[in-house]
Amino acid sequence: MFDKGGTCANVFPGISMPVTHRLDLSAIERALRKVQGRFAELSTQFTEPRDPLTDEVLLNVLEGYALIDDYVARGVDLFDLHHLDLMLEINATVLCGRDPARRVEYSQHLAATEEHFFNNVEGGIKDLFNWYCAYRSESVWKRAAGVYVRILSKPQLFIEGNNRSGSLIVSYLLMRAGLPPFVLTLENAEGYFNPSSVIRNSAKHGVKALYELPKIKKKYAAFLEEQAPDPKAFFLSDTPQPIHGEGQ
Repeated sequence: MFDKGGTCANVFPGISMPVTHRLDLSAIERALRKVQGRFAELSTQFTEPRDPLTDEVLLNVLEGYALIDDYVARGVDLFDLHHLDLMLEINATVLCGRDPARRVEYSQHLAATEEHFFNNVEGGIKDLFNWYCAYRSESVWKRAAGVYVRILSKPQLFIEGNNRSGSLIVSYLLMRAGLPPFVLTLENAEGYFNPSSVIRNSAKHGVKALYELPKIKKKYAAFLEEQAPDPKAFFLSDTPQPIHGEGQ
């Protein structure tokens, strides 16, 4: 389904959506700061070592939330062939922010990531796009979880920053369905990092993947739904704005 049609929407057309709120970036930052402040303590519960949540990483992720907030508000479909490169912008943002000087510093890495993204047959965007088209009729929880599994499993979609980029794309999909984003909190950190370790150590192709990945996706979808925050937690209380999106 990776052809001249431009999108897989003709297979499962988008359903008219209710209005959605804009993100409360300050509330998201407060939640991330709490995790940052207790990261060493939280890390004792992780099955694999994790890099510290530094100020730079945190602020880049926050800029990533601002970016997907803009995508959703403008009705951008990341799974339209004309917009696939916007996923690269999400990845570039979590790695080096929006600062032009940092983009220049990372230019070689970003170019290599783009090459990998478009040309890696087993783990590039073609694989993710085709998976999404095949499973677009599923619930938003399963679609979001499946996209995360597809991004993070081996070979990964990006060279670096797959956890952060994948979680932002998950949040984008949830928000397109009128649901609050996934945000790392003290309560869900263990439930996020430990399954992510399992996923990134799993191959996305082969006989083992045929029965392992669907089970992983199902569990992660349940996690996303169970830990979904109150919409008031991370959405602004101002008048919501209409968007184009997909049904739950």
